[in-house]
Amino acid sequence: MIRGFTFERALGWPFTAPHVASFPWIFGLAYALVFMAVFGAAALLAADDFVAWIAALEAADGSSNPQAGFDAFFGGLAGLIPWMALSGLASWMILAMFEAASQRRYIRGEAFSLGFGADEARMMVVGLLWGLIGFALIAVPVLLIMWSAMAAVFAGAEGMTDAEAGERILGPMFGAMGLMLLIFPVYVFLATRLAPCFGLTVRERKIRFLDAWNVSRGRFWPILGAYVILAIPGSILGQVITSIAQMIIMPASMDLVSALDQGADVRGLIFSPGFLVPVGAYVFIVLFVQGVLQHAVGGPAAFAVRHDPRGGIEEENQLEAFN
Repeated sequence: MIRGFTFERALGWPFTAPHVASFPWIFGLAYALVFMAVFGAAALLAADDFVAWIAALEAADGSSNPQAGFDAFFGGLAGLIPWMALSGLASWMILAMFEAASQRRYIRGEAFSLGFGADEARMMVVGLLWGLIGFALIAVPVLLIMWSAMAAVFAGAEGMTDAEAGERILGPMFGAMGLMLLIFPVYVFLATRLAPCFGLTVRERKIRFLDAWNVSRGRFWPILGAYVILAIPGSILGQVITSIAQMIIMPASMDLVSALDQGADVRGLIFSPGFLVPVGAYVFIVLFVQGVLQHAVGGPAAFAVRHDPRGGIEEENQLEAFN
């Protein structure tokens, strides 16, 4: 018997899809370990540039000489930009790998597997398009408003009091907040309607982005409602776990600050077992929770793909069995 798309089934798909007993936990474990390994290696390679940047900031004494502090901040940051770009590319690739693995479970019923092939390459393109829409809708307008506010302040900085500078910034800040309130519903609408693009791309083995609009037609509220029900409790639980995990790094953080105040070597402190072990445990917990939640919230949109109005997977399987 073919059962169609319903809100209840979409909400429960992360918990009823194949491999439910193992997939989410393996996914979260791999998510944490891969990110820690890649960015741990990047941090090790960039350590010298980072330490030099910290030393330059301390030597500049920005509290008494703001211009020197400003120059030291951006001058030292230039050495870190290549590492930041490399980390951004690595994040893009890793996220595509895990999203492809997630969608293969939801769409094809496959067990967890991680690699880089055609699915992952297509997922990188779809993820880029997804990110560009969010950036264009939210980040660009807000950045333009804030940039104009800062430009107005710097243009008349000479002879301007702190109160006057604050007044010049206050208006654009409230304008940015108002703009966000107007744009956010538009973003939510577009994000929900286009959410099936990831599962659709995996299903058809072709890049499908705008075509997701047809899959979500008439299903906006079920997809959004299921996403919210999964995301909000999951985020609250994640915050609770993160808050508890923060207790692991508190002693190490306090010891680090105390040692830095006494003029200890920054590199030696950061790469000491007394600092790395608790910080590593904390990061692992945070990434594990983030990975499991990321996989779960993708279920409703993927379920909509399985029941594509133009011909869903369950309908196709039923026809094949009949034939």
